[in-house]
Parts: sequence; structure tokens; C-alpha cells
Amino acid sequence: MDWKNALPDIVTHPSSRLRFGEPLAKHTFFGIGGEAAAYFEVGTLAELAAVAHFHRQWEVPVAIIGRGSNMLVSDTGFNGIAVRLIGELAKLEIDENANAVSVGAGVSLPRLSKSMSQRGLSGVEFTLGIPGAVGGALIMNAGAWGSSFGDVVTNVTVMNDTGALTELSHAEAQFEYRHSGLSAYFCVTGATLSLEPGDVETVTAQMQAFYKQKIATQPFAEENAGCIFKNPPGDSAGRLIDECGLKGYRIGGAEVSTVHGNFILNVDNATAADVLNLVAHIQTQVRENTGLSLQTEVKRLGFDEAH
Repeated sequence: MDWKNALPDIVTHPSSRLRFGEPLAKHTFFGIGGEAAAYFEVGTLAELAAVAHFHRQWEVPVAIIGRGSNMLVSDTGFNGIAVRLIGELAKLEIDENANAVSVGAGVSLPRLSKSMSQRGLSGVEFTLGIPGAVGGALIMNAGAWGSSFGDVVTNVTVMNDTGALTELSHAEAQFEYRHSGLSAYFCVTGATLSLEPGDVETVTAQMQAFYKQKIATQPFAEENAGCIFKNPPGDSAGRLIDECGLKGYRIGGAEVSTVHGNFILNVDNATAADVLNLVAHIQTQVRENTGLSLQTEVKRLGFDEAH
């Protein structure tokens, strides 16, 4: 039997959705990419554990795609199961006494930021302008304006490919600049955050100030996947790209933003090949002109079918 015939058997929650041949361009902020063999919105931990078992039993690739905000999908798609976490995996619970927040990996960062500001809890104001989900923010240690998500994390819950859950301490999560050790696990399911009590108006004002700064300095309306490159130590990828005169440079439907050089925009039905060719051109120009090698931070899916 083909795995596609067996997969519907593990769908048990009413809110969970399973579709085959789903265009992933619909589920990424880049608006680029071919079809996933299967697209599964998973609503419970039990279902997620079933996906882990299924992944091992059928040797089918699984990718947790979150909100697709920092992802480039291959033009040929992904020959596996693309998973988005919803339902009980997108819950947000607050312990007012301890200023601790239990947050599911499927919670969007803007929702987290707004919810915390309404309660006067400080530490995640910078996340309002990051369109991803908590899971991706943990794995990549997402950050902005000098703050990183890992800074407020007490512990992280992960699932291995047997479906077993493990709680990791902050140290065990191995947070570094735009990186962590969490990608070694099948899936991040959630985390506990420690936030600072503050004044609702002050926290909200700080959150809105960060958001306005983002809108003023980064492309907002066009399809993109956020910052393409990591900042080299002590420098800015955007500054280096601008220094090389690459703002507005275009290959196919992909163009370097004229607002911020570290963003590539899908301006005219860009393909993943257009984006990768533009990435390679930028890397070559920056290396030849500055001697520095830019490393990408955007996740790629479908180019290598390994989980």
C-alpha cells in the first residue's frame, strides 16, 4: 500500500486538516514553491506523535513548516508531509503569579507579542514585526532590534521521532545567534517563557515603536521571506549588499529590495531558481568586494528531502 492511502488513518481531531498535492506557495510568505505530496494541519500532540511514527514506519520525509515566513520551497515541491501546528499545539497560557508563559510552537509571534503587551509583560515586544510562529523562532533563535527569542526562554519541549516528549533547559537548547540545537529533534512543540512585569502602556508603546521602525526600514507589502542572510560578526548584511550597489538588482522575478538590501522580493512570479541565482550573485559580489562570505538564514525545503 502507498503511504498516501495510509496517512488519513492517523487524522483524529475534528480541527485537523489533510490535503494531498497542496501548493506550498499558498503557505509561504515568499509565495514560491511547488506542491507538497501531503499538507497536514495537526491539532493534537497525539496526532503529532502519530506523524512521527508514520515518518519512521513509511520512511516518508516530514517538514514542520510553521507559518512559512522564513522558507524557500523548491519549484518541484516537497515529496513528503508538510505539517503546520494548530489547536492544542497553538495554545498560550499565562501564570500571572510567576510572569511565566507556556506557549505552543504553533502560536504566531504577533499574537504572542500583542497578548503579552495587553498584560504588561515585557520581553517579546520585538516579535510583533516577525510574522513567523514560536516553533521557528525557537529553532532559529529569531531576533530583532538587539533582542533574541532565546533570551526569554526558560525551557523548551521537543518531540523525537518515536513520538516521545522531552523538556530541555535553556542551556540544553543551545541558543546562539540565529541558531539553536533544536533542529536535531523531530519537532519543537512549545516552550516556557520568563517575562518581566511592566506597565501595559509602556510595554505597548515599546512594541508599537519597534513595529513602526520595521515598517519604515524594511519592505512590508511585497512577498518575501524576511532577512536572507545572517549578519557577519560586527557588521550588517544589508549594509554590505548596499555597499556593493545591489539594491534593485533583479534576476527573473526576484529582486533585491530597494528599501533594505538583506531582503529579496518576489516581484513578478519569481521561481525558487530565480531566488537562489540571486542569492549566489549577491554572495559572489559581496565576497569579491569585501572579502566577507554571507551565509543564508532562510530555510530551504524540497531541495534536500531529508527531514
